[in-house]
Amino acid sequence: MSNRIPLDGKILGFGPMLPLVAAGIGAWTLPGSWPFYAIQCAVIWAALILAFVAGVRRGYGFGNPSASKPADIAAAMAYFSIAVLSLIVPFTTISLALLAAGYAFVALLDRRAGRRGNAPAYFAKLRGPQFLLGCAGLAACWAWLMR
Repeated sequence: MSNRIPLDGKILGFGPMLPLVAAGIGAWTLPGSWPFYAIQCAVIWAALILAFVAGVRRGYGFGNPSASKPADIAAAMAYFSIAVLSLIVPFTTISLALLAAGYAFVALLDRRAGRRGNAPAYFAKLRGPQFLLGCAGLAACWAWLMR
């Protein structure tokens, strides 16, 4: 199985990370109270993406009989749990830290899963740069709050 990232994988992989980068830039450049709105939107968007990725990971296990069901279920539950937790904790700084950790987990675990056949093979090349880009946007938001 090829680990070449298809064009739609690049577009649908990196495209959803751009709002997080924009939020990070916006937090540092927008006037007035707009940085707070940008950061709140980043938290919501990042959580939605992480929950979606949980479904993608679990869905791959349903469609591929050779994938490890326990590994897919564990990854999906972890991603989804982090996403939900980030939306209910009382402090935005904690939400951003949880989401950054969740994104780092995806970058690490989906890369490994792509190599082992528990996710599409191209995830081994895509997920690291994709989710670290999103993580950079989240880190910029966090840094603005902590300044």
